[in-house]
Amino acid sequence: MSKVGIVTDSTNCVPPELIKEYDIRVVPLGLIINGKAYRDQVDITPAEFYRIYKDLKEMPTTSTVSPGDLASIFTNLAKSTDSIVCIVVSKALSATYSSAEQAREMVRSEHPGLNIEIIDSKNSTGALGFIVLEAARAAQAGKSLAKVVEVAQDMISRVKFLATMDTLKYLIKGGRAPKTALFGELLQVKPIIGIVSNTGLVSALGRVRTKRKALLKMVDMVKDYIDTSKPVHLMVHYSENIGDGEELREMVTSSYNCTEVYMTELTPVMSCHTGPLMGLAFYS
Repeated sequence: MSKVGIVTDSTNCVPPELIKEYDIRVVPLGLIINGKAYRDQVDITPAEFYRIYKDLKEMPTTSTVSPGDLASIFTNLAKSTDSIVCIVVSKALSATYSSAEQAREMVRSEHPGLNIEIIDSKNSTGALGFIVLEAARAAQAGKSLAKVVEVAQDMISRVKFLATMDTLKYLIKGGRAPKTALFGELLQVKPIIGIVSNTGLVSALGRVRTKRKALLKMVDMVKDYIDTSKPVHLMVHYSENIGDGEELREMVTSSYNCTEVYMTELTPVMSCHTGPLMGLAFYS
């Protein structure tokens, strides 16, 4: 049998060329816009999403991955391997982990010798992506199922994610912000959030008055969560405006010794409730 198969969901933010290079299988989450169902990054691109999103009167909704879609991926991988590691978005934020468990049960009778390990990344976006990447690299190097799982578990405690929203109006529009958020929007308050505690939950980490200050604050916060005397692995995320991503990338790379740097656009599912967002996923 060949190397361990690696599966993840569409919130991973790994650049497409690396998805292809490491043969990572990706299953999309879903979203419903104006009553129409879309598969994240399959039926709708970020650019298409934002063209629709800005004029919506009713907030779109999201859904977890389909157990059937995951089962199809597992079944297809069973043709070339007897071992699969499926690493998914934090189960504190999504039911994707549960869908993966259901998919494993669906294929068990046909492929009783297929070993499927499901891992809660306790994170999302590029932080999930870095866990997936390191697991895929171990798999490509011919490591055993147990070793690939060990690599993924080690990464979970190391990766961090920080983000700031460009505007609070989408959270307010969707009823996901307190009444005081409207006042914050008028003052151009930019909240800083993150997944940094290894609980898989999003934490409120601060707020500042302007976008520029929010970006500077995020860059400065990187050193609070990792040892920046070591080389930093970095993934910069942006929504809609690539110029924002380039600016943030320059700010981080000029502040720290970055040995691996990627920049990717957030997917429609992730932008659905937040609107434009700037983020950093990183570890050392």
